[in-house]
Parts: sequence; structure tokens; C-alpha cells
Amino acid sequence: MKRVAKIIGFVGGALAIIWAMRDRFISVATSREPEPPAFRAEPSPAPTVDAIDGIGPVFAQRLTEAGLGTVKTLAEASPDRVAEAASVSAARARTWIELAREG
Repeated sequence: MKRVAKIIGFVGGALAIIWAMRDRFISVATSREPEPPAFRAEPSPAPTVDAIDGIGPVFAQRLTEAGLGTVKTLAEASPDRVAEAASVSAARARTWIELAREG
């Protein structure tokens, strides 16, 4: 009987120690450090038409006012629309469109 009481006392004491230190065991298993912030990259702006050879600030302003301010919109535009917006020849407008499609 004494032996059973010793075993029960030992097991009970071990459980009491584990219960008292449960926060310590949990903190070792899972870190309480906050998650690092997730950074969101801002989308890069679309390249403007002044990046194309032959389009200076005056032509870029004219094209932007006509709604053709990015390389993508210039590449999708018709030569007649570009020529009218920038007040240039259709041949020059076609050259700009080809350069926009390449770049």
C-alpha cells in the first residue's frame, strides 16, 4: 500500500509541476513573436510615350491630352488618330506605333 501511495504521489507531483509550467512549455513550442509585416509592392506606372524615340515633351503632351499617354495605348491606336492628335504625318505616326509595339 505504501508503494502505491508513493507512485500516486510521484505521478501527482509530476503532473502538478507540468501544470504549473504549462505556459513555459507552450511558449517554447509556439513563438509569441508577432508576424512580420507583409509589404505590398506598388504597381509600377505604365511607361509614358516620351520613352519612345522621336517623341519629345510637346508631342507627349499632345498625345496625353488625346488619351494616348502610355506606350500601350499608343501601340493599340490607329495611325490616323495618332497623326491627328500629335499634328504629325501619318508616316511618322506609324513609326511611333511600331516603336511602341516593339518596346
